[in-house]
Amino acid sequence: MNEYNNAIIDTGALAHNYRYLRQRVPSATVMAMVKSDAYGHSMVETARVLSSNDCRSFGVAELSEGVVLRESGCAGEIIIFMGFDERDRAYLHSHGLTPLVFDRDDLGRIADLQVQAQATIPIYLKFDCGMSRLGFKPHAAAALFSDCKNMNLAVQGIVSHYPSSDDRTTDNSELTAQRFEEITKAAGFTDSMRASLCNSGGILYQRHSHGDMVRAGISLYGYYPDGADGRKQDPDNGLRPAMKFVTRILQVKQVAAGTGVSYGHTYVTDRDTRLAVLPVGYSDGYPRSLSNRGEVLIHGCRAPIRGRICMNMCMVDITGIDGVEAGAEVVLMGEQGNDIIDADEIGGWSDTISYELLCTIGNSNARSFV
Repeated sequence: MNEYNNAIIDTGALAHNYRYLRQRVPSATVMAMVKSDAYGHSMVETARVLSSNDCRSFGVAELSEGVVLRESGCAGEIIIFMGFDERDRAYLHSHGLTPLVFDRDDLGRIADLQVQAQATIPIYLKFDCGMSRLGFKPHAAAALFSDCKNMNLAVQGIVSHYPSSDDRTTDNSELTAQRFEEITKAAGFTDSMRASLCNSGGILYQRHSHGDMVRAGISLYGYYPDGADGRKQDPDNGLRPAMKFVTRILQVKQVAAGTGVSYGHTYVTDRDTRLAVLPVGYSDGYPRSLSNRGEVLIHGCRAPIRGRICMNMCMVDITGIDGVEAGAEVVLMGEQGNDIIDADEIGGWSDTISYELLCTIGNSNARSFV
């Protein structure tokens, strides 16, 4: 890990965002999606914070994540969204993990495991209502539930996923919700079963379909699924970004007008210029596509990136920012003084989204928690 860079996680913001989302869906359980190491925020630490705020349901992508989370002391429901390898299915029983099943063969494997373990293994069934990703086809629902009953499988509920819930104008979400409702009717739902369709976009923008359980992903970490537009349209401005990314200046140097900067000299100074060399690059999750486009905060002022971002370093223009010396703090993402650069703004400069930036930055640098 680069010793200069630090992703600072605001645990108070995580707790605030979870409570804010619960207020938006008072009749539904809010599952915290902590997959991919909680979008770079630390799966274990995030789960601890949310558990202390009465969160009892957690979602991960892979079985190995579920094992780590359970062994860290997480006592809530842990749902595995990408299924399981047959060789590892014993962990479902030994660690009390709940798989999302999207393949008929896995139903038989769960039934066999129940016999071996002499215990019930709860499951959720995943349906594809338009994402063209994992899941059973909706028309197979009735037969599928009949099979589960015959195999004595404990179906806790059904899950699907909105493809376009971040788009408030699309008709696709209504169509997806209709398909999902047809599955619930075919399932013969009981009070003990849950229906979960809503991701963050569904929580915030598709209030007609909250159902019994919603899944908070990007919103939990302080960002809106439709980016900066979503924040502008939220009258409460309720979500607070939980990650700040900082580094410090390695060297300050003066260069003359006409000097090329970094690989390929894609930037040439048009005046005498003061440059600050920063120890952060694309190996630290700071996108190369920010070259000559991005900005950072130094002494509360914006400093533009000059030249190409290197693997471990980049240069910014500090001409006109007084008193900048080596060792000064640089905010790459977050607040400094009266200004803020968030993941949505960085995503706009680098042609990506907040989700990717949070994952790559958080999983590529040392983290601290405040």
